[in-house]
Formats: sequence, structure tokens, C-alpha cells
Amino acid sequence: MTETPIFITGRFRSGTSFLWQLFNRLNGYCAWYEPLHPQLLSAIKYVEPKKAHVGITDYWQTYRDKPEFESCYSMKFATEQLYLEATDIYTGLESYIRHLIDLSGSEVPVLQFNRVDLRLPWLKNKFPEAKIIHIERNPLQLYYSQRKHIGPEQLHDASYWDAYELMPWTFALKENFPCLFTSASNHAFYPFFVIYQLSKKMAVLHSDVSINLDEQVFQSDEFIQLVSSVVSLSDEQKNEIKDMTHVPHIPVFDELLTDELAQIMTEVDLLLVQSGLMESFGVSSLKDIKAQNKAFWQNFNGETKSCAPLLLSINQLNSELTRILAENKKLKSELKSLTKNQTDSAEYE
Repeated sequence: MTETPIFITGRFRSGTSFLWQLFNRLNGYCAWYEPLHPQLLSAIKYVEPKKAHVGITDYWQTYRDKPEFESCYSMKFATEQLYLEATDIYTGLESYIRHLIDLSGSEVPVLQFNRVDLRLPWLKNKFPEAKIIHIERNPLQLYYSQRKHIGPEQLHDASYWDAYELMPWTFALKENFPCLFTSASNHAFYPFFVIYQLSKKMAVLHSDVSINLDEQVFQSDEFIQLVSSVVSLSDEQKNEIKDMTHVPHIPVFDELLTDELAQIMTEVDLLLVQSGLMESFGVSSLKDIKAQNKAFWQNFNGETKSCAPLLLSINQLNSELTRILAENKKLKSELKSLTKNQTDSAEYE
């Protein structure tokens, strides 16, 4: 009999990797890291852990141990139908998730997602037995963490293709939420905060437990009890989890930036109220929300074509680029080693 699955969900850089690591290091759990990653197949071969992910030495061992996962995987899962309501049909994604659960065997399946935020009603409907653990973070800290790798000139440029997929998400969701494209959305924090708020609303309604990374992980051990409320953990496992906790450096924002982002947060919340999303998102269908708030949505009646084919092509190119960069890095390392060996040999001649 398959064990009750555990689904971890949250925005990029919110602590999902931390939760994945906890289960990955405990006996009895089969933990899958980012199974919807658009470059999963190339990442397994070439991507090493980020330095910021303290204690993680390998993301992909579960996939190497169970290569059968590949038969149901599709790159499309990362950007196609990012918004799903409970009764929507996405057979390929459902089959893939069930396949990973089956491959977990007698161990508890743990799937760590960064791409199911707006699919939680569907996920809960298709997998009612699963336990969903959501993790969130202060939006300013989260925004900083997602954008800190970008230079100052493009730091707040919404059109910049950052490492955490803000632009792909914005394009992928524009059919459902054209309000992501407004004059205000030229600032990256605008679409970021729209998605953040919608993600949070979904989690409140459809997760079994919600953890605040700042308050319940960095500032206390409360998260251990929250996890224990849905997963049976021994005292030994709780102590082991406590020892894994790492508190990073917390940046201090300058006052001008804080004021600017606070103003955008107010604008976004006003938009969500006017659109009906603040009150009804995750409860009513998007079709009903739009029908009940026609005065707002009629401003976005222009034709919106699907960006799925374009995003798929870009992800295919990025996958190939990952391979090329990794092989180039390996070639440089081998060349450097060869040059050093030749130099060392010459010294002894």
C-alpha cells in the first residue's frame, strides 16, 4: 500500500528546498526535488547545489535511483496550465505525479513543488489523501532573495528574465490574469506581488499546514511542531531536523526602497479588491469572479494568445544551454589540469 504523499509548496526562495532537505535526510521518505523543473533532465546531469542551500550536496539522487520517472515527465508542466481549478483536466500532469508516488514504493513520497501555487485546488481534488505543507516568506525578503543576482540597472525590470521565472510566469498566466500587464507592472515587484498574494490565498484555503519561514524557522523552532501535525515524527527525528536549521544573513532594506515597494503592495491589493480576486479567488471559479466584477475585467478584453509554445521553446534552449555551459566548464577544468601536469613534468626534466 502506497504511503500518504506529502506535497511541499511555496514560491521560489521561500524555504521549499529547506523542507525538502529535511525529508530527504530522514529515513523512510522518498523526496523528489522540483519534479516540475523545466530543465529537469539536463539539471540532473549538470546542475550542482547552490551555495545558499546549506547542507545540500545533491538535488537529484532520487531521480538517478529511479530513472523510470522520465517516461511520464514533460517540460510543459513548468509553464502550461499554471492556473488550475479543482475540476480542470490535466491528464499528463496527474499521471506524472501518480507515477512518482508509485515509484516511491514503501517509502513516504515527498514532492517539493515551486510550480503548483495556483494549482492547489486541482491538486487537492486529484490527490485528496495527500498532505500539503505550504511555506511562505516576508514578501520583501522573498523579492530580495529572488532578485539579488541581478545587476542594479535591471534589478527591478519586469522584462528581465531572472533565475526564478517571474517573466515566464507573467506570460504563462496572462490568459487568465491579463491585469499582470499594466503600466505599473513595468516594476518587477508588481507582478511578483500579484502572484505572491494569489499564491498565499490558495495556500490558506487548500494547504494542511502553513509555515512562515521568517517567524517559525529563522526565529523559532515552531515549524517542527507544525510539520509534526501532519507527519508522524519521532523525538529523534525532531532533534535531527532542528540541527539542520540554518539562519542566513537577513538584509536591511533602505527606507526609500521600502516605501516604493509598500506603495506597489497597496496598488496590487487595490487591484485584487476591484477585480474580486481578493474576496473570491480560490473559492469561486475565475469565470464567476469575472462575471461578478464585469466593470473591472472589461478593461482587459483584448485578445490574449497562449504563450505556452514560446515558453516551451525557450525552456528547450535553456536546457541545451545548461548542457553547453556545464561541458564547457568541465573542458576548462580538464585543460587547466592538463596544463598544470605538463608544467610539473617540465620542472623535473
